[in-house]
Amino acid sequence: MTTVIGLAPNERGAAAVHLGSMLARSSSDDVVLATVVPTPWPPNPLRMDAAFLAHQEKAAQEALALALTQIGPDLSVELVSHPARSVSSGLLDVARDRRATVVALGSSSTGLLGVVSLGGVAERILHSADIPVTLAPRGFDTGTTNARISRITVAFGRADKDSDLLLTAARVAADIGASLRVACFAVRPLTAAAGSIEPSAEGLVVGEWATGLEADVRQALHAAPGGAATRVDVVVGRGGTWAEALTDIPWGSGEVLAVGTSSSAVSRFFLGSHASKIVRNSPVPVFLWPRAMPRPTTGG
Repeated sequence: MTTVIGLAPNERGAAAVHLGSMLARSSSDDVVLATVVPTPWPPNPLRMDAAFLAHQEKAAQEALALALTQIGPDLSVELVSHPARSVSSGLLDVARDRRATVVALGSSSTGLLGVVSLGGVAERILHSADIPVTLAPRGFDTGTTNARISRITVAFGRADKDSDLLLTAARVAADIGASLRVACFAVRPLTAAAGSIEPSAEGLVVGEWATGLEADVRQALHAAPGGAATRVDVVVGRGGTWAEALTDIPWGSGEVLAVGTSSSAVSRFFLGSHASKIVRNSPVPVFLWPRAMPRPTTGG
């Protein structure tokens, strides 16, 4: 079992290293620290770009050496500098070659500090990946070299009722000894809140909605083979924006947020509008699992 950490010689790389190390340590995976060195296209037979490529390779080796110092001695680590036409294709090549179970990435350097921000590399990998992808908030740091996942929080909505997201997260939590929590988010913009619905009535509606989702969660876990994760907390984050709703609930160190994605005609990872907003406002690392496609029914 292998965790591939996509490395860049800047702040994003550090966040990915912290996240990937925590994941690998929790699941007893080996680690592949991978950085990509761009190759010229079309190839230049005169090697006029040799000095530039040598500089890029040196920078990659320095980034790998620095990242290695941020990983505890308890993990088995392989350093890989992979030539490719693009960072995204190169990281996917490494992940497939090593049969990785997950790819850990950092956030865009232009995003807000402390939340997940999808950069161009992450977007392209999500459109092409066939394994789970994890994203670290910008500036993410576990603060220790022996961090492990302490809790998996599942972002749960009606679309997840018939998926395997919750059961998958429950099995993973049980395997790695982490606790399980389910979070539902109720977002009501201020313009809507200023309407004719009384706050007390609105609170009642949200409460009924949350009760229904909690019943769905209990039912799904009860039907799990072997009674996976029979104990789970259900919380509701409320706010006028998605950022407020996500920060409305407490988050702890060593926590990851599991978000389900859908398959589309062009991508195995497709973030719906709600899932995208949850991911882009998450203050903790996000673990993206593709939702299983509904099983076709067969005639008798």
